Amino acid sequence: MTGSRMLEEVVRDLRAEEGVLAVFLAGSHARGEANEHSDVDVEVLVSSEAQVRNATLYRDGLLFSVGRSTVAHRERAFTDPQTALWNLTALRTGVPLHDPDGVFADLQGRARAFGWASFEEAARARAAHLLAGAVEDVHKVMGGLSRGDDAKVAYACLSLTFELGDAALLETGTLIPTENRYLTLARDAWPDPAWRSAYGTLVGLTGEVVRARGRAALTAFGRAVALTRRVEDHDRTLAHEAARRVQGFLGGA
Repeated sequence: MTGSRMLEEVVRDLRAEEGVLAVFLAGSHARGEANEHSDVDVEVLVSSEAQVRNATLYRDGLLFSVGRSTVAHRERAFTDPQTALWNLTALRTGVPLHDPDGVFADLQGRARAFGWASFEEAARARAAHLLAGAVEDVHKVMGGLSRGDDAKVAYACLSLTFELGDAALLETGTLIPTENRYLTLARDAWPDPAWRSAYGTLVGLTGEVVRARGRAALTAFGRAVALTRRVEDHDRTLAHEAARRVQGFLGGA
């Protein structure tokens, strides 16, 4: 069965759900950037918060990620800078799959017409707030470094990755087309060599180290799946299928 045929089946099932207003394709498949490991991001606009939920499933070997959100939630991209970072590009580049009343078309038109200039003051205020909130983690890093507590330093660096990254993206109005590019976009947001070097080192964008971390992450995922005790259900089945694929990937790497 082809990917387009599987997508048609997923959309057909979604259309049968109560409260579905529109369905659109997002992510790498919508942008024409997908590869053999890419999931298919299907976004669903629903009529109430009660219908908001996410699902991940394999359909004939192809991974689908289905997200459900209300129109009101998506409209926050026009009033909240941080929401805009993550949502404007998805709305601008989304491909309509089911939109009988033009709900998605309206959102897409507004997203494409929206200008970041109206957000600049609020975005800079939010960036300053994030930096103020990062002070506690900065002190944790200093405390960990002074006492040789590597675990404390590493934990604080996790928070600083996103506190500093979001601040840079907000300050410069850099939108996020995909979470896969978040770290490089944050690193390159400011054309300041010291920032780029420091942030790149903070998040591990240092060549072979990144690849080693990626392989370690895959191995850790496989072991976590093997060691987790849970009754058979959709979540366990999904995780075990992914772990099987990980094993095959690592074996062929």
